[in-house]
Amino acid sequence: MRIKRYESSDLQSAIEKVKAELGENAIILNTKRRKKGGLWGLFGREIVEITAAVADTPKIRPRPLPSPPPATIQAQPQMLSALQNELHEIKSMVSDLKNEPKIPPEGYQGNEDYLISNPHLSVFNKLLISNDVTRDNAVALIKKVINLLPKEELDDYEQAKAALLHALAAELRITNPTKVENKQQVVALVGPTGVGKTTTIAKLAARSALLENRGVTLITADTYRIAAVDQLRRYAEIIDVPLEVVLGTEDLQKALKRHKDKNLILIDTAGRSQRNIVQLAELRNILNPAIQIKTILVLSLTTKYRDLLDITSKFRRVNYDALLFTKLDETTSYGSIYNIAKATGKPITHITTGQNVPDDIETAEPAKIAKMILREI
Repeated sequence: MRIKRYESSDLQSAIEKVKAELGENAIILNTKRRKKGGLWGLFGREIVEITAAVADTPKIRPRPLPSPPPATIQAQPQMLSALQNELHEIKSMVSDLKNEPKIPPEGYQGNEDYLISNPHLSVFNKLLISNDVTRDNAVALIKKVINLLPKEELDDYEQAKAALLHALAAELRITNPTKVENKQQVVALVGPTGVGKTTTIAKLAARSALLENRGVTLITADTYRIAAVDQLRRYAEIIDVPLEVVLGTEDLQKALKRHKDKNLILIDTAGRSQRNIVQLAELRNILNPAIQIKTILVLSLTTKYRDLLDITSKFRRVNYDALLFTKLDETTSYGSIYNIAKATGKPITHITTGQNVPDDIETAEPAKIAKMILREI
């Protein structure tokens, strides 16, 4: 790995020097401002100093290339065992879902005949499914409506709809770890690539610092791409909050101590594939300091439901505490919010509805999400 130090009169010029010599794949190890020249550090001009690194380019092997070993995985028995255990767990979960009994509500007979015994219930069932609520979840919600209302009220469309909205909202738990009074809160955002973590963390920082007048520090553990650090640094400068770049748990602990006077510390992390066990282990190790961190899993609502299930399952290795859904402006189906919240048992913190900072983010509200799922908004 090549490590170099760059100096310039301003941050952007220093970053451009790093890009020009080391390329977009460079990582920023440290950034600081200091005085240069003068007498004993006085009266000198202020400069920006960046320490950056880039991995050495591997030597190109001569052609013809030898054939790869036929069974590389055999050289890693621990990884193979872990994969086999995960496969077994998935098969068990699928088996349990298939064998789960479908019990109709009391007072109704037949194969879900209660759905067609009342025209309102049939309409609601189709509406839920068309908005990506799973069939099992839709049926369960209709059962709750039946149990909530006597028959004469069940026959009234508006009362039945109100009961369904209530049933939906009642199952959505909400939390907001970024807004805890009289106590420092450390919050990390994790998730796959491309879900909008960096933009979301900028929105949270801007709202807390500018609208709520709270002391905020940004920390990024995404040192894989200089562009990602550059983007968050621009946000930090606009919001006028400090930014720290950390490489691991030790760096993170030191950064947290340096900013112990701040009300809120927000940690950005690199996007990770849920199928890369090594990357998830690295992420878990970084977010494991002595001080407690609330970890939020960021999910894009444009992601397929099956993939959302896979992501939420695999990211359990990181021990996330809550969910945050992005890109609601890029879809018209919101049922996956309910499905995933129900499947994980985790509360929801926020939803985002665009790219504008700090405007396009809202604290999650069960009643509003329920209305979105039923196309009432």
